[in-house]
Amino acid sequence: MTTSNGVRAAATPPTSLGGAFSDVVNAALGVVAAKVDDWSNKLDDVAAGGSTARPDAVEKVADDVAEGGDAKQQAGVRGVQAGIEGSNPVWAAVKGAWAGSSTPVKVAIVAAGVVVLVLSPVLLVVLLVTVPIVVVVSESRSAKK
Repeated sequence: MTTSNGVRAAATPPTSLGGAFSDVVNAALGVVAAKVDDWSNKLDDVAAGGSTARPDAVEKVADDVAEGGDAKQQAGVRGVQAGIEGSNPVWAAVKGAWAGSSTPVKVAIVAAGVVVLVLSPVLLVVLLVTVPIVVVVSESRSAKK
């Protein structure tokens, strides 16, 4: 018996846990193989060149792959998509990582940016005061020798 997605279903229920696990794994692999074939066919159409819907096909495949992914997966997919479309893959990967990040991570990144912006003038003043002091002390020590 074959289901609508081409996966072969067991005619009788499995009698063991191993058989049930095997059926689940086979079904999952069948679904993944069907999706990969679909994406491959779409990318073949894009590679053929004559399609006017080229960016749409790449975007559709990228959206399918990135759907529900974490920051790393989003970054990778969006970087590859930008590379295929001829735009900057680094910036697209950064935007993809941001899109795939959770809210607490986004809040932490914004908070860190604010802290850096607030502290950078203070650190600059400390650096400008410390460097001349270190130079004067090192010169006075070398003069004593």
